[in-house]
Amino acid sequence: MTQPDTATQIAELQARLQQSEARNAALQDELEHFVRNVSHDLRAPLRHISAYAPLVREMLAEGEDPAPCLDTLEQSARSMARMVDALLELSRLGRIPLQCQPLDMAALVAEARRELAADCAGRNIAWQLPDTWPALNGDAALLRQLWRHLLSNAIKFTRPRLQAQIAMGWEPAAEGFSFWVRDNGVGFNPAASGTMFGLFQRLHTVSEFEGAGIGLALARKIVQRHGGSMSAQAVQDGGCTVRFTLAAG
Repeated sequence: MTQPDTATQIAELQARLQQSEARNAALQDELEHFVRNVSHDLRAPLRHISAYAPLVREMLAEGEDPAPCLDTLEQSARSMARMVDALLELSRLGRIPLQCQPLDMAALVAEARRELAADCAGRNIAWQLPDTWPALNGDAALLRQLWRHLLSNAIKFTRPRLQAQIAMGWEPAAEGFSFWVRDNGVGFNPAASGTMFGLFQRLHTVSEFEGAGIGLALARKIVQRHGGSMSAQAVQDGGCTVRFTLAAG
């Protein structure tokens, strides 16, 4: 068997080195962007705490009721705690090895819906699910969490509807299978679809809908760990469809 000559080996090594350097540069850019976003979002509750703590001290000294300020401090502390928990969860998702096994996707969806039963109490929600699900392998615990994040969002953003409509489905795709969650909720500006999967990215104000912009970032990370991709389409006040792909193997 003919062995590659030295020049060919050197060329192959140089090509691999260039690819590695390009990947490292892309990762560095992504890390810097991530750090900037996290730093900005963590500073907001810190600013609240720094601003309101002296006010509480003054109100106590003057015999006034500091309850409103204390409420704001408590909310800021809870917000920071959610952000820290999200960072830890995102870090954990990147480290733990996948425990891949044959999946019962219908059971995973059913478990995710049971976990969200309290959020559906008193609501009029029309669910639409496929009669069958495809056979594939994956990490059951992570994919159950994925469905929980996506369904939680659909339940939350359909809250203003007298009748919420939430549909799930799938179809064969070049990569394996394409899945979706579709709702008739408030949707969002389509121009924001490129940013909605970022950590702490919110497309609605806290006064409109609770949350810290964490769920979709974690959902995308789970899909990426399985070698898939995620996207979203929406219309302002006209519903949203989130799609993700999973390999067949």
